[in-house]
Amino acid sequence: MKIKCVSRDAIAFGGKDSSSARLKYEFLDIGSEYNVYGMIVYHGQLSYYICDRVHTRFPVAIPLHHFEIINSNLSRYWIFGIIEGVEKFPLWTFPEWINEPYFFDGLTDQEEREVSIFKAYKELMGVEFPDPSITELALVGDSEWLICPDCMDAWNSPGDKDGMVICPKCKKMMHNPRHTAKKMEP
Repeated sequence: MKIKCVSRDAIAFGGKDSSSARLKYEFLDIGSEYNVYGMIVYHGQLSYYICDRVHTRFPVAIPLHHFEIINSNLSRYWIFGIIEGVEKFPLWTFPEWINEPYFFDGLTDQEEREVSIFKAYKELMGVEFPDPSITELALVGDSEWLICPDCMDAWNSPGDKDGMVICPKCKKMMHNPRHTAKKMEP
């Protein structure tokens, strides 16, 4: 799932005139696109877990009204679960976050295992869907290999599940020519 920031206005909780409970979203960039790493319904409001320009090591929950949907496909790495504490909150994200009660605490505390798991999912979700802002297409070498048109490096990549591929040598991201196009509209 991919979203685009359309607003970073603060919102008040506890009434329109509650200045003490205002949340500011100055780390969002209007017009920027973000990959969604999870969604939660918190006190009746859907929020997306994203990494903004400050929170790059772990995702933060930002209410949906700050965004428009660019690609509405849900990640194939997500499952649905309930996060329990004093209250119960529905959450869609990768299995470790849902199945391990203290996973997110470990991630925000920068525990090595949790950071490694999130980094792997972040990379997987980053290439999962075609990115319309990128125009370059990897070249097909044969049924098993792709070629980077920039550095001419070739790598084994027989799959068609991911919309994007990354050249292992020059790290350029480009479209996967084997990917069967999926729905791209919200």
